[in-house]
Amino acid sequence: MKKTFYCFMVLFIVLGSFTSVQAEKSDSKRSTGQGWYETGLFDGLNNKKNENASMSYEEYSVVLSHWFGVAEEEAVQKTKEAAGSDINLRSAIKQEEAKNVLIEFLPYQLEGKLDAWDGSSKPVKRKDVLQLVSGFVDAYYHEEGEYTGQDIKVNGWINASGVTISDSTFGGDLIIANGNNILLENVTVSGTVYINEKIQNEVSTVDTDLNKVIVYDAADQASDWSLVWNDEFLAEEIDSDKWTYDIGNWIVDENGDGVAAGWGNNEKEYYTDSSENSYTEDGHLVIKAKKEEEPVTDEFGSYDYTSAKLKTKGLFSKKYGKFEAKMKLPEGQGFWPAFWMMPEDDVYGPWPTSGEIDIMEAAGGDTSNIGGTIHYGEEWPNNTYTGKEYHFPEGEDFTDYHTYSVEWEPGEIRWYVDGELYQTLNDWFSKGTNQGDQYAYPAPFDQEFYMILNLAVGGWYGGDPDETTEFPGKMEVDYVRVYELTGRDYREPVEPVVEEETLPEDAKQPLEDGNFIYDQNYEKEITVVDSPEKTLDPTYWNFLKLPDFQGQGNLTIEDVDGENYAKTEITNPGNALWSLQQIQKLPVLKGHTYKVSFDAKSNTTRNIMSKVSGGSERGYANYSGEKTVELTENLQSYDYTFTFKQDTDLAARLEFNLGGNGTAPVWMGNVRVEDITDQIGEDTSKPALGDGNLIYNGTFDQGDMTRLNYWELSSQNGADASVVVPESTRKAEITVQDSGQQSEDILFTQGGIPLAENQEYKLTFDAKASEARSLQVEVVSEDGSVQYFSEEAVSLTKEMSSHTLEFQLPQELSGEVGQLRFLLGGEDGDVTLDNVRMIQTSVIVAPINFQNGDFSQGMESWSKYIHFDASANIEVVDEELKVAIENAGNEAWSVLAEQPGLVLSKGGTYTLSFDARSTIAREIEVTIENAAYTRFLSQKVSLTEDMERYDFEFEMGKDDVASLKFLMGQFADSHDIYIDNVNLEAK
Repeated sequence: MKKTFYCFMVLFIVLGSFTSVQAEKSDSKRSTGQGWYETGLFDGLNNKKNENASMSYEEYSVVLSHWFGVAEEEAVQKTKEAAGSDINLRSAIKQEEAKNVLIEFLPYQLEGKLDAWDGSSKPVKRKDVLQLVSGFVDAYYHEEGEYTGQDIKVNGWINASGVTISDSTFGGDLIIANGNNILLENVTVSGTVYINEKIQNEVSTVDTDLNKVIVYDAADQASDWSLVWNDEFLAEEIDSDKWTYDIGNWIVDENGDGVAAGWGNNEKEYYTDSSENSYTEDGHLVIKAKKEEEPVTDEFGSYDYTSAKLKTKGLFSKKYGKFEAKMKLPEGQGFWPAFWMMPEDDVYGPWPTSGEIDIMEAAGGDTSNIGGTIHYGEEWPNNTYTGKEYHFPEGEDFTDYHTYSVEWEPGEIRWYVDGELYQTLNDWFSKGTNQGDQYAYPAPFDQEFYMILNLAVGGWYGGDPDETTEFPGKMEVDYVRVYELTGRDYREPVEPVVEEETLPEDAKQPLEDGNFIYDQNYEKEITVVDSPEKTLDPTYWNFLKLPDFQGQGNLTIEDVDGENYAKTEITNPGNALWSLQQIQKLPVLKGHTYKVSFDAKSNTTRNIMSKVSGGSERGYANYSGEKTVELTENLQSYDYTFTFKQDTDLAARLEFNLGGNGTAPVWMGNVRVEDITDQIGEDTSKPALGDGNLIYNGTFDQGDMTRLNYWELSSQNGADASVVVPESTRKAEITVQDSGQQSEDILFTQGGIPLAENQEYKLTFDAKASEARSLQVEVVSEDGSVQYFSEEAVSLTKEMSSHTLEFQLPQELSGEVGQLRFLLGGEDGDVTLDNVRMIQTSVIVAPINFQNGDFSQGMESWSKYIHFDASANIEVVDEELKVAIENAGNEAWSVLAEQPGLVLSKGGTYTLSFDARSTIAREIEVTIENAAYTRFLSQKVSLTEDMERYDFEFEMGKDDVASLKFLMGQFADSHDIYIDNVNLEAK
């Protein structure tokens, strides 16, 4: 049981009298009126001197050594450094000099208390020191002991080891200047807790409420960055007010249904919130990856590894600032530690259109470097990223503690390791689906992001663990800190400008026909890269099968229809798409547009992924977006184009990624990459967007930084108006300076709208005005000479409200395109507009090309796929599709049958029906999805032994080519499935 205590000395000076604040101290009698010589500050000095006696440099050093708990030699040395090495230690120290010495020990945030000594040449008296100390200290703990029941109105000071304070409150700050084994239990500090950086891991807390914690280094000077959030991991448990967890192995949707295994990264661990996988210890956060004796299972599968993923989502997020963590990382093949950030809200759409900032990530198999990256662009798989590796100096690696940080300002992100800048990025973009232009820069990195700390096992970044990997692996985090920029204004974003570049003479040049791909006919020997030590041929073809990714196969040349094709035979697809790769290097110039084309086939239905990317020196940045194509038994041509938006790369890579997707072989030929920049004219057409919207940038967040692309404000007859779109609101704010006489004197218009005669349309928009007024809306011909529709009485108020106008165009139009006009003249009042949409409500749906749903023609129009982890036979028996499954594999798509190439129309409503049964009751999944795996229909169907009819309906939001798929994998027992009478038709 704790004893009752008396507090050690606390000093005030009021008109020259000395009074101690009483508290409770171990084995002591209650006492009052202690003299200044009893504080311990003046131990070892001549205490016969009175309070007005001047202090020498030496005496002042002794006081500082006691006050801050450091050796007298250190205090004397700092005194000499601050006041001058040639000083006489026995001469009197002046107040200005005393201040300069003291700031060598104090956190800079407290230096304001020394302002009275600034510039003063007066000698320092003993009472001056006591008065100064009293400004910092009300409760002074300078001896080992347990102190309980403290009610300190202002500040406390600790400079001794073995101090325990419990059941106490501090109304001001608590400064912990020195000592070890310091415990705060059930303590509340209303001010700031300052902890000397040298002892930060000697302080721990239990059931304690600390308003703010600052770990200080007295040598630091005031910075432009001010701490706004941090976790020093002092508590005995992880702070649930700061961190929450991701659980499991799968990305799931809002209904809890699985979307992607391995968190979309092929990770092998199951994340938990167990103290076995994450905990605090000695002032550190520890994230531990374990190999379990028994697999962990959930509704999606089983997992051999566990780890933890902590995040601040919903608890703390921030737009712009400095984000920093000090940590050491585990060595071992397959460990993937990361400190990264994701958007609090997906403002711009699904990953990565709303962005991702990787502050630090590392592959445990190579401890010599870490990476920093941003992900952005269009929705996966048309995404891209930019990054760079930091290589540690010789003799260092990431298994020691290092500080990793980013400084994020509008339009610029900077990466640091231990304060060393190694990467600055300021060029990126974001483009969502169903929009005509990119979001205005600096989107997507202009929204609030939250932080994540995790330790993955396996995955794309560094491959899976192997027999050399030692478990458990530990990621240890000393602290995480976030700062606001207060010393100056944040920079103004500057929109990236693409300057015309030409190909240097010493770069790889295109052939006479414009193709950058050499040896298109595969006549030269292909370089096989099967170990990390081997390098890529800089000019011709390479075949990669690196052991880290476990892909095994061979590339041979085979004649197909009289032409040479590269045939990749796959014996092991490995653990990643890039387990097996065909690569050729080529140059790409910033701002140029390229077309990639090739012919390919397999002996069944299978996917491959192609992209143009950077090499290791570019962090394998994705330049083109990942282009996944579906191969069939028939030789087909494929192509894609991209505009290169990053810095010129004269050693980019055209990749064909053939791994991680079964053992079906791939034939590849007629590969071309051409610079088509000069062939691309300015496209002024404005076809309907993917969701049917005929209005471009109706949300006023796209185009250049004015956010007004596609819109025009004009005035006539003396009227005057202006329009801006503030970054904070993303709404068009039209200020009317002079309204003129007629409504048409001020026009806010968008032209180039494709219209169809005799069709019905619906126009919707949000609007408000600075004062009650009306708004006229009309649709006219492109030259404005013919009015197709007009609504003169849209009433606006000061509150934003939604408006809907429906109309039908005449049977004969004067042109194929028209314009939408908002007429704002003739009335006073500023107008705000947002969310402008126009859709055609009468839709003509083309007949669908679905065939052989009764299987009377065998497998014609159908294809099948069986993944390497499954064993099954798919065939037509007695005009029924029979799927005999011995092993269904690990994924829903491990066994599938599909009808590809279905042309579906935007706005069309379709019905799907079929008969199905299974010899064992089970679920299968039925989808209609495009080549990018975007699903227009996704249904789980419960099959029984009896043949049953199933019917579903869905609506297409855009024109697309899709596949109907029956996904029949991921089931334990052997069984047979029968499918018949499949029908897909427009309603």
